[in-house]
Amino acid sequence: MFLTNKQITQLTGYQKPALQRQWLIDNGYSFDVRADGHPVVSRAHYESHHGVIFGKRASVPDLAALDNLE
Repeated sequence: MFLTNKQITQLTGYQKPALQRQWLIDNGYSFDVRADGHPVVSRAHYESHHGVIFGKRASVPDLAALDNLE
């Protein structure tokens, strides 16, 4: 799965593919380029870039451990 053109425009703030590509480079995104020049960003890369990790539970702090502090 890939981000749509609209999602890439929203992410980068640019409509022109050349400016979108430069923004993606400047912000550390990996992408491919279609024959028409538009960047293609995988949804998995986008989500991993934003800290979304599938298959892992978010850690929950053990608040009961605070009761043992003196």
